[in-house]
Amino acid sequence: MRQNDFRKPVVYILDQELRKRDLRNKIRLDGEKEEYKGDLPQYPCRLVRDESKKVIKCIYAENTGLQWEEELIRNIEGKVYRIKTTYPDGNFKTIELFKNIDGKVETIKYV
Repeated sequence: MRQNDFRKPVVYILDQELRKRDLRNKIRLDGEKEEYKGDLPQYPCRLVRDESKKVIKCIYAENTGLQWEEELIRNIEGKVYRIKTTYPDGNFKTIELFKNIDGKVETIKYV
């Protein structure tokens, strides 16, 4: 029986929240003097797939002023090892997933 690792989804959710908060004070909408104070929209979300039907990009709030995306960068084996997040203001950050011998994510770092 496989044991569920609760840490992996918790770390992912916390990392998402930190990325949203980091962006919150950096965005300015066109024509506005005040900075954007809300959260990044999670929906609608469009998944872009490659020829092998694997997700390569998630585009959030497409065709709006708050469109942002996450690009899943895969290694030769087809496993995600980096995630590049592009924010609505054009800035981007990339995280790298470091896995242990069992293939489980052990550390996540900005690169």
